[in-house]
This record gives sequence, structure tokens and C-alpha cells, in this order.
Amino acid sequence: MSSTGLDTTSILGILPHKQPAVLLDRVIEIEPAERILAIKNATISDPAFLGHYPRLPVMPGTVLIEAMVQASSILAYATERYDPAETLVQLVGLSKTKFHRFVFPGDVVELESRLLRRSSNVWRFEARAFCRDIPVMESTLALALVGRRDALRS
Repeated sequence: MSSTGLDTTSILGILPHKQPAVLLDRVIEIEPAERILAIKNATISDPAFLGHYPRLPVMPGTVLIEAMVQASSILAYATERYDPAETLVQLVGLSKTKFHRFVFPGDVVELESRLLRRSSNVWRFEARAFCRDIPVMESTLALALVGRRDALRS
């Protein structure tokens, strides 16, 4: 996998999500086992803005967290190739999560995730989001790679 980034078609080939659940528009940089930098364009037509909030549309924090999970999932894939048809990346923990400012329609959100460590099938990432170099949020994510069949049994 190249450190030059990924387009939407490549992202769709890695993530199990389908539209409108795919939250990444582009991967700008990727360094396997190190870091990823991805982009989420916040547009008024994004379903996340519907009703959140009337007359003051802001992106829900849960959407930002999911975008960070998706970016971190791609970093895990770049680090250790797995079969996206057989393996899911599941969020199993959040810590040190802080929200610094709102994301509004028209903002371009930069999502950076760094691999902290890996233990068996659990991966820990330090993830941060920015708009125009202004911090939006940060969190430490714990993600587990699980087989699709195992996910159905739990």
C-alpha cells in the first residue's frame, strides 16, 4: 500500500460500509504501522446534519468518532492485510475523548490516526480531528479485528 493515499474507490474496497455510512472522502497519506491522514468533507447534504440541530447544523460527535474508526481501520489494513469480506473492525473502547469545537457544513475535517500498539487482535490508536489546523476532537481508540462469523455469534 502506497504512502501517497487512496481515492474513494480504494476506500470502498477496504471498508465493509456502503453509502451513506462511508465517512471518508480521501486518504491523503498512509504510513503502514505508523499513521494515516484522511479527509471528511462536511456538506449540508450529509444525512448527519438532518435535524442536528434545527437552524444550527453541527456534525454529531458520534459521526466524528466513526470517521476516526474508519480511518484507523484502513491503517490496520495497510499494516496487516486482512480480507475485508471475512473480517470486521469493531470499536471496543474509547478513552481520553475530548471535543474542542463544532464541525459545520462546509468544513473540511482532517482525521489523523497513529498506531500506538497492538496486542493480539486488539489495536490501539491515538486519533485527532482538525479543521484548518484547529483541533476539533481527540480520542484513544481500541479496535478489534473479528471474523464476520464470530461477530454474528456474540
